[in-house]
Amino acid sequence: MSRTRLLRRVLLYGHDTYGLGHLRRNLAIASHLLGEHPGLQIVLMTGSPVAGHFAVPERLTLVQLPPVVKVGVEEYRAHDDRWNIDLVRRARSAIMVDTALRFRPDVLLVDHAPLGMKGELVPVYDALGTHSPSTRIVLGLRDVLDDPDTVRQLWASQGAYEALDKVFDRILVYGSQDVFDVVSSYDLSKAVASKLTYCGYVARRRRVEARGAREDFVLGTAGGGGDGVEALSATLSACAALNVPCRIVTGPLMNGADRARLVRQASRDPHASVIEFLPDAHVAMATARAAVTMGGYNSLCELVASATPTVVVPRTHPRREQAIRAELFAARGAVSVVAADGDLAHHVYRALSRALETGPRLGPPPIDLGGLVEVERALAAEVRLAGDGRAPGIAVSPRVRATA
Repeated sequence: MSRTRLLRRVLLYGHDTYGLGHLRRNLAIASHLLGEHPGLQIVLMTGSPVAGHFAVPERLTLVQLPPVVKVGVEEYRAHDDRWNIDLVRRARSAIMVDTALRFRPDVLLVDHAPLGMKGELVPVYDALGTHSPSTRIVLGLRDVLDDPDTVRQLWASQGAYEALDKVFDRILVYGSQDVFDVVSSYDLSKAVASKLTYCGYVARRRRVEARGAREDFVLGTAGGGGDGVEALSATLSACAALNVPCRIVTGPLMNGADRARLVRQASRDPHASVIEFLPDAHVAMATARAAVTMGGYNSLCELVASATPTVVVPRTHPRREQAIRAELFAARGAVSVVAADGDLAHHVYRALSRALETGPRLGPPPIDLGGLVEVERALAAEVRLAGDGRAPGIAVSPRVRATA
């Protein structure tokens, strides 16, 4: 029979090789968990080069991994060009093994990548299985990862399916089955499906109920900003044509030339401004009259949570994740979608005009936004099961090791 245990130590992992999405989601989960469990300590292992831009709550410790940059499908280079990517991967693994063994977490929550960047988590799983067998290992997946065929092929080549079966005690989906069925889309086995829980979408909910409480501006946001210049430029053009104030948030990962281009464009409109970074972007999302976004998971969920009329200009390369999720949300009336082709400024103008005329959504959100609560419940339940212990060591086949 399981011993009752409190949630005291949680270890989070985010590879953070592109954008801000994994870091923002991990910080949202950490903040919620800390608020629910006064004695909890959390360590977040992150590869984000801009983690220091965010306010870190008490009892949350950041462990900075050497950052890498994603340059293609499962292709990476070191953020510092002087370093070899294989050396950086080994350094990241060594840091994480040391952190895990010193911290001895009740739960390790892995964001998105079952094996980590290029298999960097495999040594961590081995170390915990041998030296901290009561640690529960949980995978947290956003609903849409990419085109399902691409995900199935990638997971098969990486050995991820074996990891889903053998490594993880539980798999949490940050989404809803009625929106996107992960089991059928990614061809999960019955054994893996039995460990899976749909939590609903993860969003820090902040809603301005009264229309008059909103401020008179359109928010343009592109997450980290690495590839957001075209969408934000189109937003500036549309707002100027509509004669509505515009606040553009470039993101800390936008290169200097693209940011300078947007600053020059905004200087021609007295009602436009360009900001590099907002640590509390969800507050601006909740108070804007309308928003234009590229459709990253966190931005999309927080905009839907705030009931702000939203126009999505999703990226389609190197992953189709944003476009797939945006269309699913649009089918439920949560957002409108504009393809990033042709006369983009004109397309955004038309969609934004309709959004401003419609105003904030009334009534309950069209998707389940209870993800933070359900994630907390699931992790607490795993800790209660930890008294049964885990088998010593985690069997990872040579094929999985080879893909690391």
